[in-house]
Amino acid sequence: MRLQKLIPLLSTLLLSDAPADESASAAVAAPIQLEPVRVTADLWETPLDRIAASVSVYGPETLEGGAVRHFGDLADQIPNLTYTGGTSRPRYFQIRGVGENSQFEGETPDSTVRFLVDDLDFTGLGTVGSTFDVRQVEVLRGPQAGAFGANAAGGVVRLVTNEPGPVWSGDISAATGEDGLREVGVAAGGPLAKGDSEKLQVRVAAQRSESDGFRRNAFLNADTNARDESMARVKLIWRPCTFWRWDATAFFADADNGFDEFALDNNGRFTFSDEPGRDEQRSRAASLRGVYSGWSGVRLTTVTTAAWTDSTYSYDSDWTSVYTHPDAYKGFAAITRERGTLGQELRLDSVDADDAAGWIDRWTLGAYFSRLDEASAFATDRVRSTRSDYRADNFALFGQAAHDFTVRTRIILGLRAEYVDQQSAVDKDASGTVDFRPAFADTLTGGKLTLEHDLSPRQAVFASAARGYKTGGVSVDANINPTSDPLRFGTETLWNFEAGLRSRWLGDCLLGEVTAFHVERENVQLRGSVGDKDAFRYYTTNGGAARGDGLESALTWRLADAWSVFGTLALLRTERESFTLPNGASAKGRELAATPGYGYTVGLRRRVATGWFGDFVFAGRDRYYESESSDETRAAYVVANASLGHAWREWSLTLWGRNLLDAEYDKRVFFFGNDPVSGYASTRYVSRADPRQFGVSAQYRF
Repeated sequence: MRLQKLIPLLSTLLLSDAPADESASAAVAAPIQLEPVRVTADLWETPLDRIAASVSVYGPETLEGGAVRHFGDLADQIPNLTYTGGTSRPRYFQIRGVGENSQFEGETPDSTVRFLVDDLDFTGLGTVGSTFDVRQVEVLRGPQAGAFGANAAGGVVRLVTNEPGPVWSGDISAATGEDGLREVGVAAGGPLAKGDSEKLQVRVAAQRSESDGFRRNAFLNADTNARDESMARVKLIWRPCTFWRWDATAFFADADNGFDEFALDNNGRFTFSDEPGRDEQRSRAASLRGVYSGWSGVRLTTVTTAAWTDSTYSYDSDWTSVYTHPDAYKGFAAITRERGTLGQELRLDSVDADDAAGWIDRWTLGAYFSRLDEASAFATDRVRSTRSDYRADNFALFGQAAHDFTVRTRIILGLRAEYVDQQSAVDKDASGTVDFRPAFADTLTGGKLTLEHDLSPRQAVFASAARGYKTGGVSVDANINPTSDPLRFGTETLWNFEAGLRSRWLGDCLLGEVTAFHVERENVQLRGSVGDKDAFRYYTTNGGAARGDGLESALTWRLADAWSVFGTLALLRTERESFTLPNGASAKGRELAATPGYGYTVGLRRRVATGWFGDFVFAGRDRYYESESSDETRAAYVVANASLGHAWREWSLTLWGRNLLDAEYDKRVFFFGNDPVSGYASTRYVSRADPRQFGVSAQYRF
């Protein structure tokens, strides 16, 4: 009933241009003027309409609509990107089926979809993905070996936050809504040096968000799935002289979230756990980027990053209590981790993009080092516990060069060589004695060859071949038998072939892009688990080959100064060879997990500087397999989001709604035995995505 009332209201207000007075009439006619979109996550910063890759960029017109408050709110709209639930916020992502779906005990932190906030690496830690004070979100699909190496075999997600400017500005925002949503954010920035607005600039952003988590624990009569999240960020730009620019960032995030989503009856709204879990993550990070341009024809860039994250992930593994199920086993599991990362990159870039070094028109040379340390402890029923210490060092040399055959045709070659060294020490009973120390080392090579051609000033085509890799690694699962079970898994290689078109028509009113791709994967890495109740064993094994074919496209049609219609379409078909599970059973050949056959978005948007604005977006996905170790699938679904707002002077007020159709669709699927009534027979268990939610946001800009 609420939806039936909302749609006519949206239509009436969005389609009406009748202002309250003449001054409002002039304001309504003024659309928002957006800066040209540039992709920053690639090795070379490039305008979006010229980049030779499959890329999606979401700017203020998408992020400021009100319905997108976290990267997870946007995930359903991104072509060929999927995510796995089972956490309070989405943090495990897959692109074209490449990526991990969890990090339970025994699973290492080597992810293959890199997640960045500016220069800060939060791969596998996407809980920090708030979109407050974020300028744009970039998603690069396919292996990005040249720029990022081992942790970007699937692609890259980057949140680009707002930078300080030469004039003081900022905003204050607040939101409230269903599910007990309460949110407030403040951001401000400007020059600090008197008489020179460019020399020293600062921007500070802070946000606090609370909500009930869309679940109610009926046994404890409490909101045990609630979210309580805080974020603070400081960015500085310092130009001490003509030749140096320094960018520094300090970041803090604290997610004090509950995790209590599963029930034996799969009802989707109520839980019955007597020991509800937690999904807590506290991160501190900093980066320092320096650019020196005092040399003739060459620019030096240094980027130093460091991050520390303490996390707790726990859950009531029996999902019930002795009062409601007296015959059930009693299980509670907790995983605590301390992760530290350090990264250092040095690179030289040609200043000129034309005739930089004879036949080479533009070039880059660089070196990179990173270290990841993670200490984890796992306890079940607060009785038995295990400990592991994991370390990974990466050393890389990389380069990229371009040559212009003509003013319209060019070729780009990027190469990367990377040495990986991993070690793990596993203490099976936390006694202080190490039971086994697996190690893995390998030298990896990858890169990309791209041919670009401008059909006209507004149309460009490209073709590329890229070689990516997922580094092999070691097991840190204390439940394995080191005398008979493999302690290591091998490196996977990926070949990705793409051809695409980017174009603008009708005086830049119609913008479109389409990319077709083919992926070949060898020695494919497959993650999974075996077990029931609270006794599981997690593994990564190498199968044979896998392949995929697909298409990704987007179209935006600006109907008038303030109106636009937009949509995306993604198609994907994959196949894997059969492989042998660690228990000796055979997994049949079929589609890869996390590869929906299709995905689409269709939307209508109105954006103005002053007056009524809003959008209405449908997003749909095909069914797909949940994991490689079972044949359970997530069903196809369609979700609808909308916002309606009014902007005047420095103020804006927005009414928004997510999942307007109240679609019930899955975000995590398990298949194992956990119900004593059925004799612990293997059963499908699901956690559903968030239901319908309405809210209102207010913003004051200064």
